[in-house]
Amino acid sequence: MTYLFSSCLTFLFVANLAAQSPIRFKDVTQAAGLVDPLAGLMGHGGAWGDFDGDGYIDLFVGGFCDRPNSEYAPAKAPVPYRLLRNLGNGRFGWLKGAPAETFSRTSGAVFADLDNDGALDLYVANNAKAPSKAKAKSEVEPQTSAKFRHSQLFQNVGGKFTDISAASGACPESLLTARNIGVFDYDNDGLLDLLVIEDKFTRQPRSALFKNLGGMKFKDVTVEVGLPEDIFGLGHAVADLNGDGRPDFFIGHSNRLFLSQPGNRYREAIELRDLFTWKPLHGEDWPCGAAFGDLNRDGRLDLVLSIHCETARNKVFLNDGLKNGVPQFRDVTKDVGLGDSVPVKCPHVEIQDFDNDGWPDIYFSAAWRDGDVITPLVFRNTGVKDGLPRFVPPRPVQAPMVYFPCGPTGDFDADGRLDLFLINWFAGNHSRLLRNESDARHWLQVRVIGKQMNRMGIGAQVRIFKAGQSGKTEALLGFQEINIGYGYASGQAALVHFGLGESTKVDVEVRFPNGKTITRPALHADCLTISE
Repeated sequence: MTYLFSSCLTFLFVANLAAQSPIRFKDVTQAAGLVDPLAGLMGHGGAWGDFDGDGYIDLFVGGFCDRPNSEYAPAKAPVPYRLLRNLGNGRFGWLKGAPAETFSRTSGAVFADLDNDGALDLYVANNAKAPSKAKAKSEVEPQTSAKFRHSQLFQNVGGKFTDISAASGACPESLLTARNIGVFDYDNDGLLDLLVIEDKFTRQPRSALFKNLGGMKFKDVTVEVGLPEDIFGLGHAVADLNGDGRPDFFIGHSNRLFLSQPGNRYREAIELRDLFTWKPLHGEDWPCGAAFGDLNRDGRLDLVLSIHCETARNKVFLNDGLKNGVPQFRDVTKDVGLGDSVPVKCPHVEIQDFDNDGWPDIYFSAAWRDGDVITPLVFRNTGVKDGLPRFVPPRPVQAPMVYFPCGPTGDFDADGRLDLFLINWFAGNHSRLLRNESDARHWLQVRVIGKQMNRMGIGAQVRIFKAGQSGKTEALLGFQEINIGYGYASGQAALVHFGLGESTKVDVEVRFPNGKTITRPALHADCLTISE
């Protein structure tokens, strides 16, 4: 197998890299041209992805369109799907045609190259209602069609999207209240499969794993691979936790971890059932989003859960390694600085390094709103003390606060700092594009172009070490696995982002699902593409 490397050799140098600075964002929604196309949107799902291949990530946004017209002010009626092209100059252009102008109850979306042609296709998870349950079925359009629209799959051919939902097999009518979409290659055949998660608010909730057969055709293999038919959830996270080169996944709300087994099968990690069992405060206290990340830089992926409750008791679980093939997680929430509940819902979660200091932070889709200024809830990682990572919020975590159903990260202006797109649900507020303006530090973004594995490189594990010390545990500066669609109702670009802090050179190690590992020593570049 031949491995090719290409790096973008433009550097971010700063005069005082050692200076500690807060994480800062600026609202650029108006300047980016996003206020008008999203005005009145009751948003509940969105994704970043470079669907036109110009090097800048584009944006898809969807919402719930089944409410009375009065609930969409300042719009006069429901706002349909929005597809927004990143023009590369800080602004976005509003595109018409498919998938735009579609009305639904969107609760998640991902851009994914499902046919390995280099163009990102789009899967939209819609939270459809069963006709038999619509006791007061509206005769008004577009609300009626929105209420019953199932999930949709759009194929990208030359930058143009075509709805192939019915023929694909990935959007069956039996799948109703869809939420998150997992995208991973469960059988390592080089084609990305789809895990569509259904919530519990339907008669017989059933999440489904769809095997990619090629040619944009999918087959439901849920039972075939050993998954139970009663899995329900909201968000999820995916990573190879047991080291067998195949994806494992955690589903929030039901709080169940499924581990890959020989023969392309799965089993639930029942050994961890007590640890993850949720004791709700009331009927609307739900675990929601999930994210894996190496919080303490020990080479193991930890787990953070976000809670969809107005008393959000978010959770941090540290990974202490494998025992009999099962990752041993322990609850360290209070010890690491997240012990106090958040007085507002926290649906979405990501583990990302927003200030590029080399330590991954924890972000929830909650915020403070001071007039028109939004301060997102990002717990900044201040490093490890007594063996545990420590986190501090940007201000005391107390009311009043607001929340956004979802809010994927993405470097929309390609400056090496992760930005936020917060998707709004409530009247009186609007969706926000927040540009990261934290002090510049060195950074590294790694993409993988697969040739034997899937073209997006999903499932590849990336480690960075101090220059000249590749493979040494004490020299590890960061560890991530390339994945998309984690957290809740949000889709991200297929890359991993590392802050380098003061480091000017690092060794980069990539492990592919087939077990082969390659290393690029003494690398200093602000972006890197690795071809399998």
